[in-house]
Amino acid sequence: MGRVGRGFGAVGFVGALLAGTVSAAVAQTDPVSGCDGWQMDTVAKNLGDLENLETDGHGGFYVSPLNGHKIYDIDAAGEVTVIPDDAAASAMGLQRDGTTLYIIGNLADGTGVQALDTETGAITKVSGLFGNGLLRLPNGDLLTTWLGYESLPPAGVSIYHHDTGAVQGNWSPVPRAEGLTLSADGSTIYTDDIITGLIYRIPVADPVHWTTVGRLDGLFPGDDDLTISQAGTLYVAAHIKGSIDRVDPATGATCSIATGFSPGWTGPSSVRIGPDGDNWALYVTAFDGTFRRLRPPPGVDLTPTTAS
Repeated sequence: MGRVGRGFGAVGFVGALLAGTVSAAVAQTDPVSGCDGWQMDTVAKNLGDLENLETDGHGGFYVSPLNGHKIYDIDAAGEVTVIPDDAAASAMGLQRDGTTLYIIGNLADGTGVQALDTETGAITKVSGLFGNGLLRLPNGDLLTTWLGYESLPPAGVSIYHHDTGAVQGNWSPVPRAEGLTLSADGSTIYTDDIITGLIYRIPVADPVHWTTVGRLDGLFPGDDDLTISQAGTLYVAAHIKGSIDRVDPATGATCSIATGFSPGWTGPSSVRIGPDGDNWALYVTAFDGTFRRLRPPPGVDLTPTTAS
């Protein structure tokens, strides 16, 4: 995840010009269902450039501003608690395992991946690996993405092996990767390309042989982050287009379910499924400093892949 344009504006411009030709290569056949009737409201606002989020296990979310050395804990009522965080200059990605919150920074400044004990506040360095996106696999390994800027080339999806501490760059050599999400059965990883708008499918057992699932509509949608439901539907934060899009990975069909975001640099940065009373909803961060909730229409199954 991350603000589009810093350090690779020229690449983004070229990618935007190419996007029209890319879309032709990914045919959309059957229309995707569940596109209309979503209701959006504000949970909290005036929080700065919000970058990423993760469920806190208590009905709320941990939310990271792009700068500020802190993590917000936002409860179901929208009350915001600040957790001091000296773990990373830019908390680009968050992943939780019990009371451990993994945080990744996006700069090659030595912060890398750190683990924050949310009960004690203790911070432990896990790896010097930095990136844009972060995903913890069920076996404890960590996946990261690096889009390629700050004078450093793209690194596809890299893996940190928790048992040995070894880092394998370009574990899956997708051209450019941003967000990361794991299918319910643990067999497939999905990531997105912020330049071309493409969505990629990566088999966990054979990550070198990735394939293209589909592409978001628009000349330059700016896919930033994504999540997946138990039913297998993808939800993507289109940063530049200013929308949340629903994607059927089986057909590649897409639609926008919410377009009330500011397009451009202040657009949506990440999306997750979380509890909404006895139901489920989508929660969205954006660089306009607002934390929003999207409630689905009847008939849409938003059950998450793991307990929140």
